[in-house]
Amino acid sequence: MTQSSRPVQLIAQCLLILLCCLTAVTPSRAQTPFTDTVTDELLSQVMPGALRFGEKTGEPPVFPAYRNTENGEEALAGYAFLTADMPPEEVGFSAPINVLVGMDIEGRLTGIKVMDYRESYLSIRGDFLNSRGFQPQFRNKTLDEGFRVGQDINGVSRATISSWAMSRGIHNAARRVARSHLEGVGGAGDGDEALARELLEAMSWQDMLDTGMITPLTITLEDGSQLELAFAYMGREVLGEVLVGTPDYSGAERQLSSRFDSGEMLLVAINGNPSDPFRQERLALQQQERHYPMPRPHFVYAGAATAGKIEGKARFAGALVLDETVDLSQPFTVLYEQDGVHPGENSVQIQLNGIALALALGQPVQDPAQLALDGIDTRAHSGFLLLPNDTDWPRVIALAFLLTLVMVAFLRKSERLRWAALGVTLLYLGFIDGGFLSISHITNGLQLGPSMYLSDLPLLMIIAFTLVTTLLWGRVFCSSLCPFGALQDLLTRITPKRWQRKVPQRIHDRAQLIKYAFLAVILLGAIFFSGVSLFQYVEPFGTLFYFSTSILLWFILLVILLASMVVKRFYCRYLCPLGAALGILSLISPLRIQRVEQCQACKVCEQSCPTGAIRGADIQFHECVRCDICENKLEHRAGVCRHSMEDIRKRHRDWQPVHIKSQADPI
Repeated sequence: MTQSSRPVQLIAQCLLILLCCLTAVTPSRAQTPFTDTVTDELLSQVMPGALRFGEKTGEPPVFPAYRNTENGEEALAGYAFLTADMPPEEVGFSAPINVLVGMDIEGRLTGIKVMDYRESYLSIRGDFLNSRGFQPQFRNKTLDEGFRVGQDINGVSRATISSWAMSRGIHNAARRVARSHLEGVGGAGDGDEALARELLEAMSWQDMLDTGMITPLTITLEDGSQLELAFAYMGREVLGEVLVGTPDYSGAERQLSSRFDSGEMLLVAINGNPSDPFRQERLALQQQERHYPMPRPHFVYAGAATAGKIEGKARFAGALVLDETVDLSQPFTVLYEQDGVHPGENSVQIQLNGIALALALGQPVQDPAQLALDGIDTRAHSGFLLLPNDTDWPRVIALAFLLTLVMVAFLRKSERLRWAALGVTLLYLGFIDGGFLSISHITNGLQLGPSMYLSDLPLLMIIAFTLVTTLLWGRVFCSSLCPFGALQDLLTRITPKRWQRKVPQRIHDRAQLIKYAFLAVILLGAIFFSGVSLFQYVEPFGTLFYFSTSILLWFILLVILLASMVVKRFYCRYLCPLGAALGILSLISPLRIQRVEQCQACKVCEQSCPTGAIRGADIQFHECVRCDICENKLEHRAGVCRHSMEDIRKRHRDWQPVHIKSQADPI
């Protein structure tokens, strides 16, 4: 050996001695046994305080563990169990992971041991689930904790999927054991969660729509096809499992855990037959002044709608991961944003209520049957009845002002106030708020049920106002609360009189039936062909107020506006399906326009009527829009009204007295 090689040899010997010392003083790390055979040694590793273990027994199967008490008697210390005995198993990156778990009688984990797994990572990284510090962190965890990787569990680096599956599998198995063998343990799924599951399982998808637990949104595309969305809070396991089934909820939560440290999930059910496919990046949330875009990572896949309450109700499902600053106790708006479409057109307000709200806020879940026995209003607690969302106070106040203005103008027969109401209607309901009524509110109500009205207080206010006034007086809505009607009145006012024409009576009588035909076709289509939508072609105000990008719809709008400049309220007379529906409803209205004997000989009101509803003394009340013109003329004695009947009889040799119905006469 040369002199120069001695230092190298000396260093090598020192390193070898140091390695031996470290090996001697460092406890060896137990490796994964890669077996399903449970031995007492393995049981002792997960239940270090136990002195004896019994045979596997019970349902679900467990190994009972025993300890000695202070007086020397034997007592139950807890249970050990395999996650493989608690199907369905959570699948990691490529296969299930079987774990032996120990849990004391208080529901606290005493230790875990990975028994067997066949992940493809094994061939690359070796026994990676045996990484130092990963398995020991489960010791002393309670069932109240989330067992979420990235939150209360540190996953194995670059093996998040397997880490997540293992953590969730341990949690699910421990909860099942606690429910069956440990009565009253917190976090086991008893109490509030068990009651919530029982109540939710008893509900159908339609029940959840009716109570507001699920909120629908129908989006009509330019070619008439429809995209149908439905939203529901599923930020708690029991909600997700009931809504989409355990496997699909598990997959969605797994994706969430791999992307975010925290977050709540909002289910998005996707249905319909749209020409423009659903695009998750178009979704956004709005709460008060805060806007939350939803980039692709914020959308997770939630299955093909083959399990849970969603089964058969959608083509597939996803979930939005909500920002942690979203206040779930307050309403928020979900928007589906499209180019050229007013944001308010494709939006819906969501307010958690009942079971979902209680679970979201960690409050006690109330049984609606018990609340009813106790005399408590179940609408605010159970979700089986729903109060309308009345928290958007600026919108509610603005609409209340407009409705009051319309009624004061109508009851006082004030032309100035009516024009003021028309102006506010056109600007606010038309261009600013976009909350006007449409025949689509009827068709969607037929398809989706009353929940679409009950979840939006301003919409409910307009509908209630329209129904009440129509049933009492007739089509007051058409007169002063329809923004497109207001626009037509404005066009009539600014158009030179010489341009305006009167439609021959014979043509008018036939043409006014067109709108009833449109109404019938649209309603029948909604009932028998839910994927077909036609109303956008006969309701041009959507094109105008929502700024459609369709050239065809703008052409239809232009033709109707030009026709309305020549013929007063052309659209209301011949094309409006909503007006047709209200006209049918007004046939039972008791408070009709007063007629007098002079009307038989007078043509003043007939010539002034914007819808051609007056024929001498008769009024086609289903065509009348209660515009106050004829009532004002009667009140101010315009035309023949200023003369007495004696004078009129003298001027008309062939006068034949007729009976004119008054308000007191039966209809």
